[in-house]
Amino acid sequence: MQLKVMTYNIQSGRNLAGDRSIEHALRTIRAEMPDILTLNEVQHRTALSEGRCQAAGIAAALGYGHRFARAIDFMDGEYGIALLSRFPILSAEIFPVPELDPALRDGWYEPRVHLRCALEIEGRALTVLSTHYGLSDGEICLAVSESCRLSAGQEPLLLMGDLNAVPDSPLLAPLREQFADTDPAGASLTYPSDRPAQKIDYIFTRGNFTVQKVWAPASTDSDHRPLCAALDWE
Repeated sequence: MQLKVMTYNIQSGRNLAGDRSIEHALRTIRAEMPDILTLNEVQHRTALSEGRCQAAGIAAALGYGHRFARAIDFMDGEYGIALLSRFPILSAEIFPVPELDPALRDGWYEPRVHLRCALEIEGRALTVLSTHYGLSDGEICLAVSESCRLSAGQEPLLLMGDLNAVPDSPLLAPLREQFADTDPAGASLTYPSDRPAQKIDYIFTRGNFTVQKVWAPASTDSDHRPLCAALDWE
């Protein structure tokens, strides 16, 4: 069967011009209508989101199911990542990334999480592991190890999110040993959205997937462009 999947850092609904509205991200998502979607930088019932869950709002507009994973408390609510799916979500588990020793933290630091969901697709099971890595090398190393641990024994599986590392980074080498990158050449640049110069958003697969197409739709509805992949799943 064919699947269209997307990972998108929505910058809390703020577009590149600085205007904050979840309608920005929704417009870009609607243009692609992925079957499965991972969101990064999601506001959940915060003052900035006017007490609403941004993931729930997008899911309702699309008619999809969703799960939100809290990474931190933020502005009277929560902030984190989410998974949306047009297929039934059977289960969802949240796993904090182990915190980096304060002495090793370099620059901006915040706790990170993985969201592991089991989907049912036409009677078949698919695991989707969603995440958003930190900014420093130490954080990324911890997150990579956790991604590998949480995916152990899971197949078929998709690993999706903003990993804050470029394709040739040695920090991502353990992932490449265990997963197939849908865009191994790193040709689909995602950041910054107006003049993309880097690929830091990823869709990895494990199992009987064949990549038909990978692309980063031109959009400035966030500071990132989304990354999309069309997959054949045997």
